[in-house]
Amino acid sequence: MIKPGVSKHIIVARVDNNPGVVSRISGLFTRRGYNIESFVTCITKRREVYHLTISVISTKDELDLLVRQLGRIMEVITIFTADDVECVSSELMLLKTAAKPEERADIIRLADAMDARIASVRENCVILEVSGGEQKLEGVIKAFEPFGILDMIRSGTIAMNL
Repeated sequence: MIKPGVSKHIIVARVDNNPGVVSRISGLFTRRGYNIESFVTCITKRREVYHLTISVISTKDELDLLVRQLGRIMEVITIFTADDVECVSSELMLLKTAAKPEERADIIRLADAMDARIASVRENCVILEVSGGEQKLEGVIKAFEPFGILDMIRSGTIAMNL
């Protein structure tokens, strides 16, 4: 049963790049039973600092509690939610669609119209690379379903405050 008020939220944190910090942060989610949709970690321009973007499914109250708990972890430098701070967010998707020879031109035109890059063309399939917000990626998926989606991989959301 889905709780009322449950939705996707994005948490952004900068943390010290110390051994085990990502494990401690992800462990907090596990111990508390939070549903993580995606967890993206990368270094910043300062190699000693990691940037974390965590998409979590929760209520606003659960989110507030989670952010407070994460803020208590010693290595956390800054933490905020995209709900509270103006952010730019994006996601990367690779989508493999079936491509009969007679459909290939239509697929390429549609990819161009949807601002998707052709990453690979094979005899029976085309792999598209698409970046953007969740609505854009969902639109691309829907547009290519008639051709037959063979596989799909999504990176998870990344976000940066303005």
